[in-house]
Amino acid sequence: MNGSDCHVMDDDAAPNGSKAVTLLFRLSTLALALTSAVVMATASECTIYGLDGDATSVTTFKDYQPFVYLVGSNIAATILEVAAIYVQIGKGDDGEDAPMTPRVVLVVVDVAVQMLLYSATGAVFVAVIAYGPQIRACGGGGHFCDQVHRSKTISLAASVSAVVAAVAKDVVLPFSVWPNPSP
Repeated sequence: MNGSDCHVMDDDAAPNGSKAVTLLFRLSTLALALTSAVVMATASECTIYGLDGDATSVTTFKDYQPFVYLVGSNIAATILEVAAIYVQIGKGDDGEDAPMTPRVVLVVVDVAVQMLLYSATGAVFVAVIAYGPQIRACGGGGHFCDQVHRSKTISLAASVSAVVAAVAKDVVLPFSVWPNPSP
């Protein structure tokens, strides 16, 4: 190594582009799931006024169990994605000589994240259809309705991102990102 502590990779080292792509999609899953939970949690205080002008009820996301489930599931998925990122970066999940435990943990986390995100997103899509008239009654489809629709769309994007992260992990991509193999 010529007195250097730097690690020089061989030119025939396998490309690791899938690790970078997986990390990118894990980070986007984390951000989207957290954003969806926050948007849904802020969908509150929709006041429905009666014909006489008095407030008859105040609706929040907590009045609909699928919305509460989305917030809890997306927060749980966010925590699991943080753990997956830690395992992927810190414990090493690539190579045939890598320990088996981190790879098994990543598969379990990938399945759990997808289950949480897809079940919560599906529940909200169904709830929006079932409770549509009640949700739209909030000021003619105002802030509450907009927040619910934004949250379900962001949660769907997080679900898709989780699938792409899980698939990209097992696909060999023909480029390297880190450590950068330089001659």
